[in-house]
Amino acid sequence: MRWESDYEIGIVAIDQQHKKLVEMIKILENATQGVDQMTQETGIILKELVEYVKNHFSDEEQVMKKISYPEYSNHKKKHKELVDEVRGILISLKNGAYISNTALLQFLKKWLLEHILMEDKKIGDYLFGTK
Repeated sequence: MRWESDYEIGIVAIDQQHKKLVEMIKILENATQGVDQMTQETGIILKELVEYVKNHFSDEEQVMKKISYPEYSNHKKKHKELVDEVRGILISLKNGAYISNTALLQFLKKWLLEHILMEDKKIGDYLFGTK
């Protein structure tokens, strides 16, 4: 996974955080190469990713409030759903469940890209009046 300029929403601070999320997923991807099951090391990386995501979501929600973004409540709900889902994965891992690295990475990449391109782009469009 790598950053593409198409992912930019036009809000510099949020775009920088999105770049960082892409980098963190890349780190997780590199740590899991050749290993099919989550390990304690990859669990730690995933936990760091979740903490960063929570901070990012908080910042993004502050931006939405500041600009009176009309889809704020729905967008915030989608943030909560992701955090809850990844927390569930971490709990399952801690309890010894088998979690495929491939499936986890596919889920994270798909969610991040779809969320940026389909949801976060709307924030930039609203702010800059491009749609």
